[in-house]
Amino acid sequence: MKSDDFYKTFESNFTSWAKSTDDIRAAFIVGSRSRIDHPADEWADLDIIIYANNSDFYLRNTDWLQNLGNIWTTFAYKTSSGEPERLTLFEGGYQVDMVFLASDILYQLAKDRTVPVNFRRGVKVLADKDNVAGCIVPTEYKPASTPQVDNDAFVQAVNMFFFCSLYIAKQIVRGELWTAKAKENDLRALLLTMMEWHAKALHGCDYDVWHGGRFLHEWIDRKTLKELKRTFSPYEKVDSLRGLMASISLFRRISIETANKLKLDYPTDTDNHITGWIRDNIESKLQLI
Repeated sequence: MKSDDFYKTFESNFTSWAKSTDDIRAAFIVGSRSRIDHPADEWADLDIIIYANNSDFYLRNTDWLQNLGNIWTTFAYKTSSGEPERLTLFEGGYQVDMVFLASDILYQLAKDRTVPVNFRRGVKVLADKDNVAGCIVPTEYKPASTPQVDNDAFVQAVNMFFFCSLYIAKQIVRGELWTAKAKENDLRALLLTMMEWHAKALHGCDYDVWHGGRFLHEWIDRKTLKELKRTFSPYEKVDSLRGLMASISLFRRISIETANKLKLDYPTDTDNHITGWIRDNIESKLQLI
């Protein structure tokens, strides 16, 4: 079965179930399968937001889910923003992520006429028993505008990046490469934040940087993309340190450019102290040129 065929069938069966189950008050498709801009490809999963009475029951109980397809695996989890969801892989490797929220949340959104963040790029109504979709579905699809980064947040991000860099450097020279590689995820999260700020500093607050690094190759500049490739390294001491120093170099450049463009304070002393310490204490031990 092709992916489009599976998801169309699942959507139809799910909608029938939702409409016939009184507890389910509303359900919406979000993500790539509801977008016009960067729509779903054949590998995309299906994301559904469900507002229900007794929502925790449907999150924890899977009897109803068994009727929607042959399940390979399913489990309860939380989204990156902390919302409860059930992740399911159906036969064929087709993924459906369902967020379950209390119906009271839906009614409050409708009362306040608040558009959920994940509706802003596109949303498809599957069920709307209380006729509230008109209050929360946007009339046009575009990402929310974000304010310019403030000085405190900028300085905090730079300080955290260099703090994390020194920790990673120590783990590399110790030979604790697993720990170092795991911590690189924190470093990359800070680097991504700075790349987003840098792009907005160059192009304006409304410049679209998506989320979580999605379509990054489209919205960062070519120089940054080229330098970014050097930050990923193999599981070896010298290679890991090279990757770390490349990350520091890239982060420093775009941070200073962002600071200059937006008139923010760059913590030069923090950079100098920590980078100098790494060069004096780590690079020499690994004989990195």
